Order: sequence, then structure tokens, then C-alpha cells
Amino acid sequence: MATFQKIGKRWRARIRRKGFPAQSEMFDTKAQAQDWASRQEADMRALKFQDVRIIADKTLSAAIDRYVEEQTQVKPLGKNKKAVLATLKRYLGKLTMPELTGDALIDYVKERKGAGAGGVTIAIDLTYLSSILKAAKNIWRWPVNLDAIAQARAYMDHIGLSTRSKERTRRPTKIELGNISTWFAVKVRQKVPMSDLIAFAVDTAMRLSEIINLRWADLNEQDRTIIIRNRKHPRAKIGNDQEVPLLGDAFAIIKRQPKIDKEERIFPVTEGTVSSLFPRACKSLGIEDLRFHDLRHEGVSRLFEQGYSIEQVALVSGHRDWKMLARYTQIRAKDLHRSPPLG
Repeated sequence: MATFQKIGKRWRARIRRKGFPAQSEMFDTKAQAQDWASRQEADMRALKFQDVRIIADKTLSAAIDRYVEEQTQVKPLGKNKKAVLATLKRYLGKLTMPELTGDALIDYVKERKGAGAGGVTIAIDLTYLSSILKAAKNIWRWPVNLDAIAQARAYMDHIGLSTRSKERTRRPTKIELGNISTWFAVKVRQKVPMSDLIAFAVDTAMRLSEIINLRWADLNEQDRTIIIRNRKHPRAKIGNDQEVPLLGDAFAIIKRQPKIDKEERIFPVTEGTVSSLFPRACKSLGIEDLRFHDLRHEGVSRLFEQGYSIEQVALVSGHRDWKMLARYTQIRAKDLHRSPPLG
């Protein structure tokens, strides 16, 4: 049963119930103490009671460290996940697990939004945080509050913070691609084969991370194919290797790359280097709102325009969900006047 004692200006609530550890909390008012005791006793009767004292000194930072240690025993963390976990540590790492309430996460959403983070970014943060809390509750048997995530997401819905990324439809023109390639070609001291990388990205519809990790050993010259190792997959992060055709000038581009001693990669450059050089060229040429990843979009769009079926395009692009390819077709109403139905 619960007992209440006034100590100075505050109230102490105590609960002693057979089969459960004794509970004691201090409150500003007797009503607050009675409300807390009522909820605790209800949980005890329903066998839902969890003694949060066992996690009173465990911080989210410590939970993240444990989560990472266990995850990396199976597979390495991706760079995006590492970045998100670092952000969670920076903002919430000092909080103990009982302090990780719905109000605390709503404050986190407000702070991140105030710092310029968009709804999609914050939603990803909450998704990774949810994974940690689920591991804590279901695997480590910590009495954590999973409802806190739902409360934060409900707040995002309430303020109209969009959690869906906007689909880009930007396609480079042939003139833009030609100007960018020429801009790099005339730079004698430019060691990164940017012109080749740009053309290769369009012809293969590969992601930049896939291009820079292609290896000579995976090239099949007879069939003009190459294996993309650990291709992006919604579930399988490791071992998702895929053989793809080298269409257009892609095979010729590979063949003219110099082989460097003790270098396995065909394009031995870093993602960061390419990602910094490409916008530099665009800025110099006055080309607006064009990203290197848009070249993949361009490549997929061209495959559809050349008459490839959706399953053939998926083989090249690596899309697992064919619905995701629908946006690349970009069929417009006026185009139907020029393209009479088949059959």
C-alpha cells in the first residue's frame, strides 16, 4: 500500500507491496504524489511494473556504445548511421535512460529544427534512437520508455513537420554535361578523371559510392559486365553483390583507366573529392541545382527512353522496389501526343 509523508514543503510517497521492491519518490504536492502512487500500484496489479532504478545511472551515451559494439560484431556501421549516432550522443548522450521521456524528445525535435535540421533528418534520428531503445528493452531487459518515440513523432505531425523527402526531378541537359566535362578536361593539373566519372555515372546509373569501389578483379571483359560489391539494399548491408552490364561507353571508359600498382580499384578516388569538385565546376559555369547523384537519375531516365523494360532497368540500377523507378519515367501528358500507343 502507499503512504504519504510531508517533509518540509514537499511530499514523499512510499509504496510497499509484497513481491515488489519498495518504491519512494518526492513531489511538490500531495496530489502529484498520490497520482504517481496510483499509477505505480496499477502497474503492479497488472504485472506491468518495472523498476527503473536499475537503469538510473545508465546514460544514452553508454547505451549507444553498447549498441554499436554489438552491431559491429555482425556488420560494420554505415557512415550515415555513425553520423546519426554521433548527433544523438551530442544532444542527448548525458541523459539517463529514465530521463529519456517524451518531453525530452520533443525538446530534442525543437532544438534540431531550430538548428536547421529538416523533418526527414529528424525522423531518421528518431528511427535510429528507436532501434537502440528496442534493443535495450527486448535484449538487455532494461525498463525503458518506448512510448517516448511515439510522442516525439506525434509532435512532429502536430506542427506539420514533413518526414518524407522530396523527390528530385532535376536532369542535366546535354549542353550542361558537355560544359562540365570540358571544364575539367582543360585543367591540365586535374588528376581526378572527372570527365570519365561523369560519363560513366550516366551510362551505368551507378551511385558514386559504387563507382569508386569498383575493382579490376570484378571486371568480366568477355561479357562486358562488372560486379558491384555490397550494393545498397534495404535489408542486406553486407554480401549483396550484383553483376551489372557495362552499357554505352562504360566499358571503354574502364579500359582507358590506368592500372596502378597495388591498387585494386578502377577509380582510386574518394567520394569526398568528387563531391567537392563537381559543385565547384557547376558554380564556375553558372549551373544551378545540379548534384552528382542527379547523373544516376539521368542514366535511369535514358534507359527508359531507349526502350528498356522496368525489370531490365532495375537490373542496371539495382532498385529492389520497381515502384521506385516509376518517378524516373517522368511521363508528361503532352508526350502522349508524340507517342501513340503500341499495338
